Amino acid sequence: MAFKSLKTKFTALLCVAIAGFTSCTEYIEESSRYTYSGHTVASFLESHPEIYSSFIEILDRGEYLSLMKAYGQYTCLAPTNEAITRYLREQDSIYRTSLANDSLKDPIWTGVTSPELSELSDSMCRVISRTHLIPEVFTTLDLEGDIIPTKNMNDRVLGLSHTTDKNSLSVIIINGNGKIISRDEEVENGVVHTLSEVLNPSPNTLPSQISKYKYFHIMSEALKATGYDEMMQDYIDLSYTDGDLMTVGSNGSGQTHYPANRYFGFSAFLEPDQLFYDKGIYNLDDLIIECAKWYPNADATAPLTSKKNPLNQFVAYHIMDRNLPYTRLICYNLTTDRWNSENDYFDTSDRNEFYETFANRIVKVTMPRSKVSNPGKRNTIYLNWYDEANSPVEDYINTVVYSPNTFRGLDEMYADFDPNALNGTIHPINKILLYDEDAMAGRVLNMIVRIDFAGLLSELTNNDIRWNGLTQRYGSGELYIPNNFCKNLKVYSEESRIFYYAPVSAWGSYQGDEVVGFSSYDFAYKLPPMPAGTYEIRFGYSVGPLRGIVQYYFDNVATGIPVDLRISSESPNIGFIADAKTDDNGIQNDKEMKNRGYLKGPAAMCGNTREQVARDHPHIIRIVVTTKYLSEGEHWLRFKNVFEFDDGTAQFMHDYIEIVPLSYVRDESIPIEEKRK
Repeated sequence: MAFKSLKTKFTALLCVAIAGFTSCTEYIEESSRYTYSGHTVASFLESHPEIYSSFIEILDRGEYLSLMKAYGQYTCLAPTNEAITRYLREQDSIYRTSLANDSLKDPIWTGVTSPELSELSDSMCRVISRTHLIPEVFTTLDLEGDIIPTKNMNDRVLGLSHTTDKNSLSVIIINGNGKIISRDEEVENGVVHTLSEVLNPSPNTLPSQISKYKYFHIMSEALKATGYDEMMQDYIDLSYTDGDLMTVGSNGSGQTHYPANRYFGFSAFLEPDQLFYDKGIYNLDDLIIECAKWYPNADATAPLTSKKNPLNQFVAYHIMDRNLPYTRLICYNLTTDRWNSENDYFDTSDRNEFYETFANRIVKVTMPRSKVSNPGKRNTIYLNWYDEANSPVEDYINTVVYSPNTFRGLDEMYADFDPNALNGTIHPINKILLYDEDAMAGRVLNMIVRIDFAGLLSELTNNDIRWNGLTQRYGSGELYIPNNFCKNLKVYSEESRIFYYAPVSAWGSYQGDEVVGFSSYDFAYKLPPMPAGTYEIRFGYSVGPLRGIVQYYFDNVATGIPVDLRISSESPNIGFIADAKTDDNGIQNDKEMKNRGYLKGPAAMCGNTREQVARDHPHIIRIVVTTKYLSEGEHWLRFKNVFEFDDGTAQFMHDYIEIVPLSYVRDESIPIEEKRK
């Protein structure tokens, strides 16, 4: 990975936030909760100095107390005085014990060198303040799943777990140790939850987080042996200095932000050791032997760090270059201020995402909500899902990804599991994950592979841009994407202006969001690595008078004549006729449109309203860009503005791409309802 020389420098900065804490049993009276009219977060805390005086001092010295007095919308996770006292003593003890340990080359730096609050540095006060403040309001009713959906002001994801107390009342625990002991104190600029402990998110990078759990020992050793542990050490690009910049808005007026940071992120799908034991694999040497059987075309004599080696290929298929917590693996039950993902899909529509792994192979992530024979599986996330009604299904197909809470409940040894590392997420799985070309090409990916354009760019995920409302952090629903920000976005013209539009339910866009190009744009996206074969490449967009004219290129070769995206779908060039206005439910009209190179919108997604099928909406259109044989290696889809009369405001709205095996397109045994999805 890039920027390795910065790793050591930044690791020192990260060690300001380290270690865990003991549990706490004190509780605060909650019976008189109500909205504190006239109170801000700050004044509410100040009205209870017997509980929060230490946290108030930290906020004040960290220069965040005044912010908590100002207008805004915040969630304040306020640790008690006792929690802060305990935190300072424990962190100081860790530091001083390490000083006395002659076997340690360097002392363990925790950022705390005294048990006294007065000795805590102002910089550490800022870290603690930002860790406990979230720039959006979340009541406990909103705290579902395994993470708080918005990062804290320290740009960190906070994990969630749920349990019950001795009275069978629900208990919410944040980051494994911070129990909410008083909740939902609503004030004018947000809400306050009181915590039993000071939060201290893990400073571990993903490989370090994996290595701390003895039940992932074999995969941890495999990561080290293949060198992938080193490839997952990056956290932030310190050379990115545009975070404070702004540019003219996409409409030619106002100001739009650049991304605040450029973070790196990773996700690892991991088999617990017990899963290997059940297959007779007890150590790394055993795994190396089995990998040679699983990947017979690989070179077992190649170094373990070579991509030709079978162990390397096995491990690489488990890793992605994006930090995806469990609830963000799939577009399901996600909300922002103007978007609810469930307004974009029908409840019985499968949710699919397709990600490139370090093996340069695609992995399909699915929440099946249509054809599953067991309704209990409809909220389960699978890798390489294949309709269970079709058999046979190999051991490595339909692999379950455990939610953190489910995994903790499998065995008491997993009770300490925390999936969230500094730069990534651990995802335990229930089967040994393998890549088989025949199974992927013939079944798993024998479908319409539909990918949101924002999903092709890992940076939009790692920097909390995709599926985010943006308004809380950036003040508007759009963000400028610098030309050098995304590695899978190749920009040919420096005049290209590319914007991400945050999701809006009423737009009728796939997954609610849009990527839009302006000015003399000329750029290309790297496509995901599909199995070798012939595919129909489709482009999804929304027709409108504000669009422009684009020339498509595949691997830098023009694909036909330029396309005018302004043309009404009901014009003779496209020929859209609503199904209800035909005698055969649109079958003949589908053929006529396809002959012209167009398709109606997908029947699996909604139009502008929850009640409308995108297929029935004349503004939602797909165009067949080209039909190509995709060999192994990189392939790029390029877009160039050729609108002669563009004054810089014509929009190149690109919503999603579809990569469809030609064998699927031509297979007449597949029901028409399936192909219309």
